[in-house]
Amino acid sequence: MVLGDGTIVTGTSPRVDNHSVALCHETEPFCAAYRMRQPVAASVCLHRDPGGRLVVLSPCGVCRERLSVYGPEVLAAVASIADPVAVVWKLLRDLLPDAWMTAFPEQLPPWARQTGQP
Repeated sequence: MVLGDGTIVTGTSPRVDNHSVALCHETEPFCAAYRMRQPVAASVCLHRDPGGRLVVLSPCGVCRERLSVYGPEVLAAVASIADPVAVVWKLLRDLLPDAWMTAFPEQLPPWARQTGQP
């Protein structure tokens, strides 16, 4: 994850037997950004498959919502359709055009209140 001041923070997801208690790879970088009081500028999540190849994972729905507090201009990495190891950068607004929070306008982050839509 790249923070607003250019700092790069990393995290990982420990293996757990009960998937309902698993953490996203981005959890620690989100916490680091909060501790450092820095906005998130870009996020990329990589997964090493059993063969050792690194593939790009699109942020899950929870992480998209977490990123949304930093605004629609956050860059998120997704895998290229042609090659899952190739990064394609997309704006969060393109990944999350209809955030669930739009149903609760009073709870929208400040950047979304201006337009009513993330």
